[in-house]
Amino acid sequence: MFTTLLRIVCVAAMLAPLAGCSRSKARLRADRDAYELLDQKSTVAGGDIGDYRITVDPRSRMFDEESPDCPPMPPDDPTSHHYMMQVDGKNGAKYWKKAPRTPWVDPPNWRATLPLDEQGRLVLDTTAAVRLGLINDPDYQNELEELYLSALDVSFERFRFDAQLFGGAAVDYVAQGRVASGTGESSSQLFVSPSSRTLGPATPNRWRVQRLTAFGGEMVVGLANTLVWQFSGPNDYTSRTLLDFSIVQPLLRNGGRIRVLERLTVAERALLANVRSMERFRREYYMNVVTGRFAGGGPQRRGGLLGGAGLSGFAGVNLQVGNFGGGFFGGGGGNQGVAGAAAAGGYLGLLQQAKVLSNQRANVAALRDSTLQLVASYDAGRIDRFQVDLARQALFNAQSQLLRAEADYQTSLDAFKVELGLPPDLELVVADPLLEPFNLLSPEVTDLQNKVATVLLVGNEAIDAASESATPEALVDPEAERLADDVETPIAGPTLPPPPPTEPELVPAETPEGVIANNVDPLVAEAEAQFAIVESDLGKLLAVLPDRREHLVVIGDRPEVRDAQIDLALFDPVALDERVQSIEADIVAWRQMLDELKADMAGATSDERNTLLRRLSSMLLELSILQARTRLDALDITPTELTPEQALEIARANRRDWANARAALVDAWRLIHFNANNLLSAVDLVFSGDLANVGDNPLEFRDTNGRLRVGVEFDSPTSRLAERNVYRQSLIEYQQARRSYYQFVDQIYQGLRSTLRQIRLNEVNFELRREAVLVAIAQVDLTQLRLSEPPKPGATEQFNNTTARDLVQALGDLLNAQNDLLSVWVNNRVQRYNLELDLGVMLVDNEGLRVDIGESLDVFVPTGRSCPGGGDVSPLPPMGPSLLPPDIVQEMQQEFGELVNPAAGGASSGGGEAANTPAGGDAETDAEIPQNNLTMPQLSLGFSHQKAHNS
Repeated sequence: MFTTLLRIVCVAAMLAPLAGCSRSKARLRADRDAYELLDQKSTVAGGDIGDYRITVDPRSRMFDEESPDCPPMPPDDPTSHHYMMQVDGKNGAKYWKKAPRTPWVDPPNWRATLPLDEQGRLVLDTTAAVRLGLINDPDYQNELEELYLSALDVSFERFRFDAQLFGGAAVDYVAQGRVASGTGESSSQLFVSPSSRTLGPATPNRWRVQRLTAFGGEMVVGLANTLVWQFSGPNDYTSRTLLDFSIVQPLLRNGGRIRVLERLTVAERALLANVRSMERFRREYYMNVVTGRFAGGGPQRRGGLLGGAGLSGFAGVNLQVGNFGGGFFGGGGGNQGVAGAAAAGGYLGLLQQAKVLSNQRANVAALRDSTLQLVASYDAGRIDRFQVDLARQALFNAQSQLLRAEADYQTSLDAFKVELGLPPDLELVVADPLLEPFNLLSPEVTDLQNKVATVLLVGNEAIDAASESATPEALVDPEAERLADDVETPIAGPTLPPPPPTEPELVPAETPEGVIANNVDPLVAEAEAQFAIVESDLGKLLAVLPDRREHLVVIGDRPEVRDAQIDLALFDPVALDERVQSIEADIVAWRQMLDELKADMAGATSDERNTLLRRLSSMLLELSILQARTRLDALDITPTELTPEQALEIARANRRDWANARAALVDAWRLIHFNANNLLSAVDLVFSGDLANVGDNPLEFRDTNGRLRVGVEFDSPTSRLAERNVYRQSLIEYQQARRSYYQFVDQIYQGLRSTLRQIRLNEVNFELRREAVLVAIAQVDLTQLRLSEPPKPGATEQFNNTTARDLVQALGDLLNAQNDLLSVWVNNRVQRYNLELDLGVMLVDNEGLRVDIGESLDVFVPTGRSCPGGGDVSPLPPMGPSLLPPDIVQEMQQEFGELVNPAAGGASSGGGEAANTPAGGDAETDAEIPQNNLTMPQLSLGFSHQKAHNS
């Protein structure tokens, strides 16, 4: 009895390690296999090893500091939680009550990792925005995990061809009564035998090693051992061991590499395609954050159907081979009906909105100041009430538009934060120097002009009244003061760029002469400081002048410029040089005027200083125009000289999704042969044998207790309706894939042509908008000068009836011209990024940031015609009826009774399809490998290439 118990304990000790591996080991082993596969495919696809890992950055909002294998239960819905604790009157698992819980879904302290400033705001430039999105955006993490799961599919499909160990054991104690035992005595027995839980009650799950070969053969070597101990009656022990093997090799149906290796082939090619898609998605994600372009076409897993492992359930159809991961093919960006271009999205869109808001604030401030001046002029009897009300109406409209723009900006900020995976309540500030060159009118110069006008207005009105000096506020009626307070009240929160700072109000002296005398010297000093800024702007203009000359020549020679009858002087380098020389001369002249003004100021009387201050006001007008001219001519856009044909060849050689599209087309073609195999008869070669032990010794094998079996199993193809339908579906899907492929190529070509067209339009339109802004600035300054010039002492000059209207229109034209100029430049930057992405030449570093590749793109034009993904394209045979497959030619000959394809009877130019087809061969017999269809992929590519080049 002791010996029997010892044997039972030994058996239990042998089975204990087989309970299974731990959760963490399973996870780590899956990571190891997936990362090895990803690194292999990344190397093949031109990527870097270690790029694709699904480990979440500890700084991320997605980071989970709990155990990944046993995480605590997150917050549950109370009503739903009841059905987990008790369902249909049955108590749930006790573990649900004991399981650890957490009140958090995202980490409670993740905000501490954000780079906030002293005011608790998140200040982002372009680089920081992309980095923050890569760390926190769930969509990007989802794409990485989809790629990871695709690698797991490959690991399972490879595992199917490995030698696999299976087996199980069952320990049963059976007690029988005297009748049930059939011996007239009760019995009790202990059985140790192969289990039947895995394979079903009828099939013992013996220990075995099995392997699937590339030809479809299944080899199995098994060991079945049964031990029986009798405890009642005769205390005996019996043992039976069976060592067996089996080899089944299909010869027709379900045999051959075409059929057997298809699942592995699909999984491997899908993983390669997904690595390419992920590489493209990284670039698309950069575009999505920076420009708002939709990031589509990430990895798409082919396996995991209905929860199965790998490609379990693979049917060979419904593969959606027309989806090549595209979805956006560039182009567009125009803005019909206006002179500018469409607004950008993403981070550039926020910068553009912020700059437009700044322009609108300046417009409101100018309207406010002009309204105050008009009110003062009305009080002095120099203008009628209608013009004042016209200006006020324009101010009200501008304020309403500013309020709407502020609200839209806040909405865009919230949407951008959510796009990056951040909560909308996070205070965000966009700050990037990219658009600083578009500050054409310095706020300091404008503020200085206003202060000079205020001093002149106060002093002259005081002289006319022959009374004590009054403050500027005394000259403004309560309604105008209320309007000024309304405009100066902050409209938005601290997330918006603040308006330009203003100096404290000038407080005049007690006498009219003191108003001028105490404020002239500080104003002159400020004017000299602003002049130094204009001189530095001139240095920047001279630095870019050589490039601007070259760019103007290139743009001016374009046919669209001549067709539109645009003034060629805008693109004349000589005219540019003359403008720059004029700017230089004006700067020298302005300096001389300033020196003369400073000299005249010394020892001047109060009346003379009043006249000199009026001269300074006129000089500041000239300085503002001079600064705008200087900064406008310093702006530049590098022309893109790339033909659509060159762009298509660059895209053909570099676009990863194009390479995937061609691979997907071949996948659809390959499934024709895969499904044709099911139409064949089933003929299997079977070879098996077994060897059993003799006596109670489980290892005492004898050949006398063994057997061998060799045979052939045949199943006639009398019922193949379902297989026939699937085969026909695969033929149709291949034709659909062909059409989808050349449509995909056409869409790429269309997008490239549209993008290049928009870039060329922006380059010409930018020069037009430059001149429009300059004209608008001159109009505003002239109308404001007309309004701000005070009358001579004792005079009562009247403004004409269009003064207010001209001023309002000039301010509106300036705002539109500035916004149009900005929109054209930003849209050109967006289209340039789109072009790099659509050509497949955009580079990103390991952090996901764009790498500048320079302005010239013609260096990427391939020297020879190349396939997507590498490799040369063989010369296509001439198009014509000789490319028709021989079976189609024969059907046409029988139907029309004429010779359609003279080359059908011999070897065709496509590789001798007719010569390889047996005369009078049965189409159904040759369904597995139809030789006459091998030229169809080449034929479809030829059509698509020729269509692309002809267009």
